[in-house]
Parts: sequence; C-alpha cells; structure tokens
Amino acid sequence: MAATSVLPRRKRKWPGWGGKWGGMGRREQQRLGQGRVLPVSRKPPRPPAGLKVKPGEMAFCAPGAYLTHQQKVLRLYKRALRHLESWIVHRDEYRFQACLLRARFEEHKNEKDMVKATKLLMKGEEEFWAYQHPQPYIFPDSPGGTSFERYECYKVPEWCLDYWHPSEKAMYPDYFAKREKWKKLRLESWDREVQQLKEETPLDGPKTEALPPARKEGHLPPLWWHIVTRPRERPSE
Repeated sequence: MAATSVLPRRKRKWPGWGGKWGGMGRREQQRLGQGRVLPVSRKPPRPPAGLKVKPGEMAFCAPGAYLTHQQKVLRLYKRALRHLESWIVHRDEYRFQACLLRARFEEHKNEKDMVKATKLLMKGEEEFWAYQHPQPYIFPDSPGGTSFERYECYKVPEWCLDYWHPSEKAMYPDYFAKREKWKKLRLESWDREVQQLKEETPLDGPKTEALPPARKEGHLPPLWWHIVTRPRERPSE
C-alpha cells in the first residue's frame, strides 16, 4: 500500500470565544465540565461608539412605583391563593383551604396599629416564601407564561396612522371619522389636563403611577388619549 501523508489536525475554534480563549482544547472543555470558571478580562466594558460617558458616571434608573400597605397585603393574598391552587389538585379541597386562608387575613383586617400590621405582613411574606410552589401555574399571558408579550411586536405607535394613504383609511371609515373628532377634542382639553396635573402633583413628585380622574362634569381625565387609542391586546385573526 502507498504511504499517505498525515496532516496535523487543526484546533477547533468555538464560536463566541475570541482573543485569548479563541481555541479551546480538551483540557479547557474538561474544566468547564468540572464546573470551573474560566478567567475573564478585568477591563470594564467599552461604551458603544458615539456615546460619551464621563468617568464614574452612573446610569440613571427611575424608581419603581410605591406600594401602600393595603396593596402589599392584597398582592400577598392573591399570590398565596395562586400557589395554594398549584399545591392542591382537587377543587373541593382547594376551596376549603382557600376559605381558611381568607379567614386568616380577615382576622387582622381592622388592625389600627401600623407597627403590628407591618410585622404581620412580614411574617406572612416569610411564610409564603417558605411554602411557595416550586413550579406554580402561570397564565399564558402573564409574566413568565408561554405567550407573554407575544403580540407586542405587532403593535405600532398610534401616530403612524397619520401617515396612512387615503385609500387605506377608506377601509375603516368609522374609526377614522371618530379619530378626527378625538383629535379636535384633544386639542381643546389638553390645556385643562396639563393644568390639573400641575395642581394635583405633589412638590416632591408623584407617589404612584395612577393618573387622577376628571374632577368636573364634562371634563376629560388627564392623558385620556393613550387609553382611547390603545391597540388591541391580541390582533384580530
């Protein structure tokens, strides 16, 4: 048999690993399999091109909405019911345990001492954390569900309708006729809406994300335009 030349085998470069760790051998793979962590660069990440960042400057993050004591209790009760439903399969037994859980909350609903009420809330949250279900039922449209924000990519801003061709607007004559009336009404009520927000907003800023309702008969609530023109949660099939 004729002798054949044996070419040296090239090291395989794993995609996504560049620079010093571009080629990973068997030893590196074994280290990863044993749970060891590869060293990473200690240099801070560079900002995108065109973005000027001063040294030591931090990104501003807006604080979340403040929850009152009542809202915390209601959310704890709702979470406890959902996890209780995940633990118990039979409906009759779940309803019995749900009534017992409601009785525990009703026992302290008239508590006037906020210090004691806060301690009860902390104990309830600790108990919920200890007995929560590892894999609770999640609704498809809820955060963590299979179809959460599935249709968000199909939603476009409302102002895009201003650039529709007249032939496209002719397909929805009723809606665009109402929309023209809404635009005129928005111009008339905008000054009143802004004035109401200035008068009812505290000096140190709003405490919650809830908007105030209309205070006078015939007036519209502030920023009503985004509510009236909001898109559908699910596109029509």
